[in-house]
Amino acid sequence: MSLAEKATKEIDSLADKDVDSTDTELRYMAYGARLRTALRATHRYIAYTSDVGEAFRPLITPAVVKAAYGISWLYLSADVSYETYKAHKRGPSPSEAAHLSEPTRIGLVAVKRALFQSIASMALPAFTIHTIVARSKPLFSRSKHPRLRTWGPTVVGLSVVPILPYLFDKPVEHAIDRAWEWMEARALSNRVTKEGGTRR
Repeated sequence: MSLAEKATKEIDSLADKDVDSTDTELRYMAYGARLRTALRATHRYIAYTSDVGEAFRPLITPAVVKAAYGISWLYLSADVSYETYKAHKRGPSPSEAAHLSEPTRIGLVAVKRALFQSIASMALPAFTIHTIVARSKPLFSRSKHPRLRTWGPTVVGLSVVPILPYLFDKPVEHAIDRAWEWMEARALSNRVTKEGGTRR
């Protein structure tokens, strides 16, 4: 019996007994759903751990910043692996099956996802946060308050982290999709031309 069938059976059983949902564990299902939604939304921010480290760069040792980058790269590797696994499980489209071997198709999925993550989650955000912290440092250095001088650039850098996915994800995804479609069309055209020349 599947988990969904067990849940349905339990709900039917409770309904037959006219049990109030606040007297059972069902009461917590709504919290579970909210927690699941929150976790799904926030896991994307793990990729920006390096940017949090970058914002704290003026205050912490370089080893901690490198560790933050390590966490981000681990997340990106896991994301690329997961997307590749999903593509493998989903199988090829008819066009992909006709023109690509399975290892090539899976390799291309991995390369495309790695390219997106490297640009949208690492390169552009790191450059952005590093620049913001570096450019705001001279502004805060004029302050008479030592805490503001110390923490000002870091707080400014941290304040940008929540908007990074909105700044870069869609534009980078769109640009990579356009470039990828162009390259696929060129590769397919070259392949058809070579196959046509071979048949003659």
